[in-house]
Parts: sequence; C-alpha cells; structure tokens
Amino acid sequence: MDLSLLRKNMVDCQLKPNKIINLNLINAFLNVPREIFVNKKNINQCYLDVNVDLTKNRFLLNPMVSARLIQSLNISKDDTVLTLGSGVGYNSVILSYLCNTVIGIENIKSFHDFSVDVLIKLEVNNVVFIKSKIENGYSDQQPYDCIFIEGGVNYISNEILNQLSENGRLVAVEIKESHVGKAILYQRHGKEFVKKFLFDAHVPLFEDFKEKQKFNF
Repeated sequence: MDLSLLRKNMVDCQLKPNKIINLNLINAFLNVPREIFVNKKNINQCYLDVNVDLTKNRFLLNPMVSARLIQSLNISKDDTVLTLGSGVGYNSVILSYLCNTVIGIENIKSFHDFSVDVLIKLEVNNVVFIKSKIENGYSDQQPYDCIFIEGGVNYISNEILNQLSENGRLVAVEIKESHVGKAILYQRHGKEFVKKFLFDAHVPLFEDFKEKQKFNF
C-alpha cells in the first residue's frame, strides 16, 4: 500500500474539489502522515472521506471537514490556536503549519500521552498538549486568536467564547434536534459574537458538549 500516494489522492480528490485553496494547509495535509494517528486495523480507512473510530466514542474527523473548518479560521502565522478535544493530535499538527502556537486540550489520558509522543516523533516544536476538561476551554493562556472544537457540539458556552481575542474566531459543528451538523464560525467584536453558517457536516457528537436532557414531572 503506497500511503504517500493515498495522501496525495486525499488532497487532490477530497480537499481541492471542496474549495481548499490555502497552500500552507494543503502542504500540511500532504506532509502529515495520517496513518500514524489511527489503529493498525483502520489504516485502510485513514485517507477515506470518513470519520475514523479512535475508540472511547471518539473519532478522527474526516479530512474534508477538518480542512474546511481550519481554512475558515483564516489563520495567520502569528496566531495562537486552541484546539478542544485534540484527541490523538492529528489536527493540532496540521495547524502547526499555519500558526505560531497550538495548545491542544484533551481529557482522555491515553490520547494525551499518545499525542505528546507524536510531537517528538514528528519533531513538531510549536504544539503543546494539556490534559484538562475540554468543555471549559483553557483560560490559563487566553486570549486565543482561534479556537477549533474537534467534534460535534449541542452548544458553545460563553466561558469558551470569552477566551477569544478581539476579532478572534471559533469553529465547530453544531448539532441540534434535527441531528444535522452545521459547521459554524463565531467571530468576536467587543462583547458581541457574530455567528455565521458555513456548511453541513456529519460528525460525531462530543459527550462533553452534549446538552443535558430536561425532564418535566
């Protein structure tokens, strides 16, 4: 199996036809070996247009959705980016090609430990992973120029939105009652947050961002 060819086909057949034009982002997807982030049994799936199961009800988002979300952030080289639910670290490494610093927050110890080891293996020096609750963001290093939530959410709290800098951007996929995911972009202007719909996206829902069911008795 020629994984480098599969990687190139992923870019040529999934990303570019879906309006991915950022050259630094394309270069990142061409160079980061997606196969090292998945279980051996899932290597055949890692370059397909699917969400790849990582166990513990967590997934590696399909490359087209990840690329479109990241591109919509309009990241610059001086930006600091926060990723929530960074998982095994793949998208954080992709982001490292675009910005100054990436801070990945992950609450599953095995994922956190794996992603730390990946940074050493790939010699990435502008990403740090922290084990913490993803639903709280990470206020210790705020404000952030960009925040990327790596899974579906029922809601985004003011606690997280308020960690954005002025003109800061946040992307996520909101999943409401219809169960149809809507990729959305928030941008901060003072105390206000402007919300923009981007595209439909099928992604798994984060349990940590799931609204609690209300019961009437």
